[in-house]
Amino acid sequence: MPMASLFPRLPSEPPLDLSSRRRLLESMASRGSSEVAALVIPGFLVWAMSRYGSVASMLAWWAGFALFTLVLIDRRRRFRADLAARGDAAADRWEPVFQRLAVLNGLCWTMPVFLTLRVPSYEFKLLLYLVIAAVIASAATFLAPLPGVFFRFFAACFGPLVVAVVWMFPTRWPFILPLTLLYGVVICRHAGGTRRFVWQQFALERERAELAERYRGARDRAEHALAEKDRFLSTASHDLRQPVHAMGMLVEAALARNQDEGLAPVLQDVRRAARSLTGMFDALLDLSRIEAGTSAASRVAVPVRELFDDAATVFGGDAAARGLVVRRHLPRRHEAAVAGDPTLVRQVVFNLLQNALRYTQRGGVLLGVRSRADQWRIEVWDTGSGVAAEDRGRIYSPFFRGPEARSRVTTGHGLGLAVVARSAELMSAGYGFSSEPGRGSCFWIELPKTEAVPPPAATGVYGRVRSLAGRCLLVEDDPQVGPAWLGLLATWGATARLARDRAQALQCLDAGFDPDVILCDQRLAGGDSGFDVLKTLLARCPRAHGAMVSGELDTPELTEAEDEGYLVFRKPVEPDVLHAVLSRWLPTAPSPGDSGPGA
Repeated sequence: MPMASLFPRLPSEPPLDLSSRRRLLESMASRGSSEVAALVIPGFLVWAMSRYGSVASMLAWWAGFALFTLVLIDRRRRFRADLAARGDAAADRWEPVFQRLAVLNGLCWTMPVFLTLRVPSYEFKLLLYLVIAAVIASAATFLAPLPGVFFRFFAACFGPLVVAVVWMFPTRWPFILPLTLLYGVVICRHAGGTRRFVWQQFALERERAELAERYRGARDRAEHALAEKDRFLSTASHDLRQPVHAMGMLVEAALARNQDEGLAPVLQDVRRAARSLTGMFDALLDLSRIEAGTSAASRVAVPVRELFDDAATVFGGDAAARGLVVRRHLPRRHEAAVAGDPTLVRQVVFNLLQNALRYTQRGGVLLGVRSRADQWRIEVWDTGSGVAAEDRGRIYSPFFRGPEARSRVTTGHGLGLAVVARSAELMSAGYGFSSEPGRGSCFWIELPKTEAVPPPAATGVYGRVRSLAGRCLLVEDDPQVGPAWLGLLATWGATARLARDRAQALQCLDAGFDPDVILCDQRLAGGDSGFDVLKTLLARCPRAHGAMVSGELDTPELTEAEDEGYLVFRKPVEPDVLHAVLSRWLPTAPSPGDSGPGA
């Protein structure tokens, strides 16, 4: 039987790489049992031979075997030293050396077979064959992963056993020879199984290494994508806030100048829509930061009435266009306010309302709040299709959509309720639903009660008279925001000048404009840092007040400005907040009744 057929290679088995071969050679070289066996077992055979005749030749064999063992120990020591110096590259140099040593080692073990051919004792000869067979079995276990080493040892050790059977057992060799050959086949099969097992271990290690590398790559890509998303949100927030900021100022200026009482409700609706849009930008960014773990969910008072008003403003138009009604139910005796993160609470209510409208074809949706012990339960009722019994356990799973959503064209991707569940968990809030298929559903979230924060006192911003005087220098490069600033400040009675960058701002000062207040955007044309520009201008105007205005949320420059005590306005700036600050920094108008235009 060919040796290759006894020791087959798996069809998909790749050759061992250099690192794997180095590890196998290192494992073989670290074994001390073979050296111990080479010193002890020959001594035992010499003692057994002494019972049947002269042991001079066996003693010489033992001495030679011991000398070879010392050489083998020295070669292994040198291999380990070379391995420490060259690493995996040492495998190519030392594997042929160990192959030659394996041949010599096998011949050393079978030498007693030829030295004891004339010994008349069958018992000793059987003992000798059994000892060599045990040595071959032991070698098959730890040499098999290196076929070049194992086959040379096996051929040098087993071959002489087979050849000498006829002379060792002249009358019994027809029985012993087949058993010896069968034993050789079994050893080769065992060595093949050992080798396959070791190959599988290396294959698993390579697979684990590849999985770990893919995981690191996926993690790096995810972190890069997250960083890109944050940069995109920051940039998009800045760019989107600019027109919203300008729209808010223009609406406030229009409200202050409006003479048509019939137009006032329309302007008020536009103002609420602009503020709702601002809240959506803030919620998007805040939720992104909370999900990324860069900030924790806060717990402040959130007025339910304002929350429902915003939700009705955002979704009321779409509901009315589809013939649906959005109703609100609030306590009559108490002003409901919940303790939670404003962004997350808003996200929950908006998603629940949007989900209810998506699955409601006729009737309407009710936003309600009811008291339950020390909790307020915010509920969203609908007259839609309801939730089937088999879908109740999956309703909050990401990307899950009910049968009705799958059977007809609807917007959304099945993430709304998953966001509701995640937001509620971030606030440690209870949530759930009840539903009756064909009649509608009620989704709810429970949050702790808290005292409602009273609304800020009116500042007189929306009157038609001018309430401020003084001079303001605006450093703003956006073509929409700049004129809106000028229009609002003119409505309030302040004299304002607009500069796009550091150079224009310094030109205004050189022309004799002495501002009482300097408001500076952070991101300016030409790459100027708004904070550096503000400090330069305040150094020229030491009596002036200064503040930063930016559509960005978290930048090193804004953080530095706040740390140094500067006021930072975040776009879109609430006009009443801006007016309150300017009323402390600017002198009041000498004549409240004067309604002439500002500069």
